[in-house]
Amino acid sequence: MSNFLSLVQNEQMKIYNRLRTWVMLGIILLSVVLMAIMMKYVIETGMNHVLSFLAMSTSLTSLVFLFTVIVAGDIVASEFTWGTIKLLLIRPATRSKILAAKYVSVLLVLITFMLFLLIASYFVGLLFFGLSGAVSDAEAFPKIMQSYGIKWIDLLMYVTLAFMVSAAFRSSSLAIGLSICLMFTANTIVVVLAQLKYTWVKYILFANTDLSPYLLGGKPTVAGMTLGFSVTMLILYWLLFYFVSWLLFTKRDVAG
Repeated sequence: MSNFLSLVQNEQMKIYNRLRTWVMLGIILLSVVLMAIMMKYVIETGMNHVLSFLAMSTSLTSLVFLFTVIVAGDIVASEFTWGTIKLLLIRPATRSKILAAKYVSVLLVLITFMLFLLIASYFVGLLFFGLSGAVSDAEAFPKIMQSYGIKWIDLLMYVTLAFMVSAAFRSSSLAIGLSICLMFTANTIVVVLAQLKYTWVKYILFANTDLSPYLLGGKPTVAGMTLGFSVTMLILYWLLFYFVSWLLFTKRDVAG
């Protein structure tokens, strides 16, 4: 266990020793501040409570998605690109542990970026909007946390997909580009197929990543879909993605 934790710690050090990680966090903070300025002085929404701004900040999770996908798409492929994979594999740890440590590190980055967005949004919102409004903390805060949780699950699947592509094809650009493309087009494709009455569309991953219709109200992509069905599909796809990552990373020759 200590060996695995050391691997995770090593991966975290590599991630946070890179300037780009801190630039990403800076961009998230700057985006939150700019959004608050827009809401306060330009758009004039009449927003007067920090929790109202906090609820709006979920729209910035697209930045978290973009930055975490960059990390996930690069974390395995870059080892082959820079030729450091051979140095990594001479450690007294199995390939399975090395891959698991990299994946856990990606999840920690996703959690860290989401928490950073949440905390930054709260304090920036507090500075610009205060607590004087009529929003009920008891009612609003749990819904906001639920929205962030739903977004996290959605992003988790795309990040895991990027991680799989990174491990399978050893290409950072392919992993990042494919994940971003699917993030912005998959939902539209799923909706079009659903409107054409293709019932099999409910088995596609992207028809199940957004759990908000079940938890926040609304209609699922395909009539008859349930929360249990979507969760089951997400678990199956997650297992498939990680299995493919493990199979190709552990079985393929390093020089190949």
